[in-house]
Amino acid sequence: MSRETIRLAYVLLAIMSVTSFGGPFLLGSVLRGGDRPNWPPDRPIEWVAVIGVTGVVVAVMIGLSVLWLANKKSLNAAKRAGGAKLTSDSQRGGA
Repeated sequence: MSRETIRLAYVLLAIMSVTSFGGPFLLGSVLRGGDRPNWPPDRPIEWVAVIGVTGVVVAVMIGLSVLWLANKKSLNAAKRAGGAKLTSDSQRGGA
């Protein structure tokens, strides 16, 4: 993987961490407002917040999955070509 791809993976992981932790707090604070502070949301901003946070999480999960699959494909190709020897310590005789 190139440095840009690795950097992108870390950025996506950071965004995923922020949305996974902050998303429920954002949704809780937005959904408490309005005439009815229970489900279903009664204001458009509540629907925008729910769909927006869910959309960001799903988009980042898809991005991370695509990067993971691309990395897995390139590692498998390198193994088949024999160009990159990926060995662990146990395979080299180390502990």
